[in-house]
Amino acid sequence: MNLQQILPILTVLLFICSIYWKGNNPKTSILFILYFLPLMNLKITTERLGGLKIFDIICFYLAIFFFRDFQKIYVKDKNSIYLFLFVILASILLLGGVSSEHPEKTLLSFVKFLPIFIFCRFCIIEHAKNNHFFFQGLKALKASYLFALIFIFIQVLVGLKFSIYSELSPNTIDETSRIIRYPGIFYDSQASGQYLSLGSFLFLVGRKFHITKIQIGNILVFFLSIIAILFAGSRSAMGGYAVGIIFAMLFANGTLKFYVVVFSVFILSLCFILSIPLPQNLSRAENLSEDYLFRKSIWDKAYVIATEHPLLGIGTDNYQSYVTIHSQDQYLELEPGSLLYFDQPENGFLKILVEFGFIGFSVYMILILKPLIHGIFCYLKSAKDNGILFLIAAVISWLIAFNTVYSIVDNRILIMVVSILLLILCYPNKPNNNLNELA
Repeated sequence: MNLQQILPILTVLLFICSIYWKGNNPKTSILFILYFLPLMNLKITTERLGGLKIFDIICFYLAIFFFRDFQKIYVKDKNSIYLFLFVILASILLLGGVSSEHPEKTLLSFVKFLPIFIFCRFCIIEHAKNNHFFFQGLKALKASYLFALIFIFIQVLVGLKFSIYSELSPNTIDETSRIIRYPGIFYDSQASGQYLSLGSFLFLVGRKFHITKIQIGNILVFFLSIIAILFAGSRSAMGGYAVGIIFAMLFANGTLKFYVVVFSVFILSLCFILSIPLPQNLSRAENLSEDYLFRKSIWDKAYVIATEHPLLGIGTDNYQSYVTIHSQDQYLELEPGSLLYFDQPENGFLKILVEFGFIGFSVYMILILKPLIHGIFCYLKSAKDNGILFLIAAVISWLIAFNTVYSIVDNRILIMVVSILLLILCYPNKPNNNLNELA
């Protein structure tokens, strides 16, 4: 048995032990997901049986054993609008799938859509029941992020054999330059870069900044994540990270800005002194124009497909099946005679637009933008709270990187994005001592 077979079994056993020791309740299951986030994308069933993953199984467990809580609708709940939006999106998924050229995928796509909805539903319920759940969730996300950060640094030291996966993405090693793009806990380095960029902002969440060991440690982790993103070699993730930090620095208080500059100089100086050739992972500038033209050609074709199916799209997970028949020039030649048709148009937004249509895409964007707008209003109303500002910056960093790859196919990135949006929605409105320190 290889690691991909052993880890799912061990994770399920850990989940059972967690329920036994911590109590069989939704909070235990949600915190387990967040603490063990790096393992949530491991498959627990074969592709013939749907390719369900650990995250899917835990969420279905929650829905079955705590259905009474799940189905309750609180009329006065300010977040009930999201339930309505999820229902609309699910309806579009079903209708679009049934009316597509490949309706046989509809049921499986719908089943795979449900876990994240179940997860969100129980998270919102827990936030409503427990004022401290915000801090517990934040702590769990940071703990799982630290695991991913340590993992990639160990991988850099010992080599790519230190990996969860027996085989890695073909773009891990550039055949021409032999540059390695370290994927860390992921199969693909682009996904690794996005995850590292997203989670790094969690370490800056706090109302005020004071010189304490905890806060200095959090700032240090934040800047170590820059090195990790460079090792991942993801230009889109680094670009998103830069936009996110610029956005945050425009509005953050002066004290934090000072320490950001100090630590930036320290980290960059350390890299120079130790002669760490980090920038080489991003030094593919000579191919930048060619890459852009290649991607743009795919984007243009994807948009044409979207305009041909404007209402309900071509159906979820149908992109590869569709281009195999109708747009056969969208492929990569892995080796002579071996073609791989694209399963996404090298752009997360366009994949959703093509598969869900313009209506589904609009609902999807509302689900993301509404919490961000809510967060901005909270920031302006709460004496410019830095904590919520950095959560917004995290999502912005992902939105930028999402332009180049449909990353939420990986449960770990999907959970991280959704969890940060939920933290923004459920951010404590009143001053709280727990936020005066970086947790």
